[in-house]
Amino acid sequence: MLQKFALAFKTKTIEFFAEEEEEEEDDNGSIRAVDDLVGPTADAIITDQRVVVLKPDPAPAPAPAPAPPPDVRNPNPSFDRDTLISTLFATLSSFESAYLHVQTAHSRVLPSALCSADAGAVSHLRRLSDLKHSVPGPGCSSIPDLKPIDLNSCLQAQVLDNQNLLRSFDTVINRLQADIDRKDAESAELKLSLNELELINERLGARLDRACAPTPGEGNIENLLSVSVFDSVLRDSCRIMHRFAKSLVDLMRRNGWDLFSVAKSIYPDANYAKQGHCRYTILSHVCLRMFDGFDSYGFAIRSDEESEPDLLVSRDDSLRQFIEHSAVDPLELVEADPHSEFAQFCERKYNKVIQPGTGSGFLGSFEPASPLYEPFVAMASSIWALHLLAWAYDPAVEIFQVGHGREFSVVYMENILRRKVGTLCGKVTRPKVGFTVVPGFRVGGTVVQCRVYLDPSS
Repeated sequence: MLQKFALAFKTKTIEFFAEEEEEEEDDNGSIRAVDDLVGPTADAIITDQRVVVLKPDPAPAPAPAPAPPPDVRNPNPSFDRDTLISTLFATLSSFESAYLHVQTAHSRVLPSALCSADAGAVSHLRRLSDLKHSVPGPGCSSIPDLKPIDLNSCLQAQVLDNQNLLRSFDTVINRLQADIDRKDAESAELKLSLNELELINERLGARLDRACAPTPGEGNIENLLSVSVFDSVLRDSCRIMHRFAKSLVDLMRRNGWDLFSVAKSIYPDANYAKQGHCRYTILSHVCLRMFDGFDSYGFAIRSDEESEPDLLVSRDDSLRQFIEHSAVDPLELVEADPHSEFAQFCERKYNKVIQPGTGSGFLGSFEPASPLYEPFVAMASSIWALHLLAWAYDPAVEIFQVGHGREFSVVYMENILRRKVGTLCGKVTRPKVGFTVVPGFRVGGTVVQCRVYLDPSS
């Protein structure tokens, strides 16, 4: 072993002094030297020595890097998750816009727009289906049959998303514009109807002015001031008084008032066929208080009521005031001038109707805060207009009422219960009047019957 080491060392030393030979001989000599070192024994004698150059073995080439394991999460190298997400959201936005177009086409059925919107929605659903099938499921290492779809870049997907949002906004704007156009059309129709009504009112007003104009030699005023005209205005006033009395009764009930006790305080001697008929007593109280002073020219309001008015002047003035008062809103009239004759009339009548008949201090004074303020002003306006019309007649309309215990007369009276009166057990009877509910009037030679409540005990 030592000999082999010495021989190798000696060979390395002599290498620096040996002559250079060709590469082929050096290679062959190296092979033979290796064979000699391995083949001979330690006691062998080496002859024919020659200088042999031993070259070190070339450095081993680096081993190639192992191939990375396949990406289980993304087996398709051409698959871009960011682009997929952007495209997915853009497609969802496009489908939302298409569905909005479908709803818009249904709001007012448009066949062509509906088919177009439906086709767009179906195409976006198919796109979503393609995106779903392009993504491998979890745990799949490789899918040989997977075909990557053509996905847009992130910027293109964002542009598409913004375009879809703009289309959605356009759809909403178009819907709002359609609503505006519809409202404008309705407004135009209402304006047209209003213009027609105003034109009709102008024509009627002109006819009324011509009829009321006092032309010499013509009986225009006499033709207008007929019994039927006064009776029509009286019936309107009675309907308004009925509504006010009903509101007053309802308010009393809500405040816990005993209506029968209230009726007894107004007419202590009155008898009723039914206990619920006590409401006629309250209606009678309202009507008689409102018509109190009707036979005076100033309605117990004007300071010159004691003086004898000029009949011709009073007729013309009363008719003119009747027409003017019928054309205005009574609430506006009271608010515009609280010290006017009509406003004073309302306040005085309110104090007579509300406080003395129903208890002192009930519902406070005459003011807008009162729940009965507006219906009372409407009722007072109707009575005020009826009084003006009554003094336009020649002679002026007279008022009358029937006291308790008087016999019923079919000429001057009307049973407010509208029941047939005259026979009882086969005998002719003459029932007695319990109290007057609505007073009667004499228009020239014609009588407008008063309405009475008959005493059931008579």
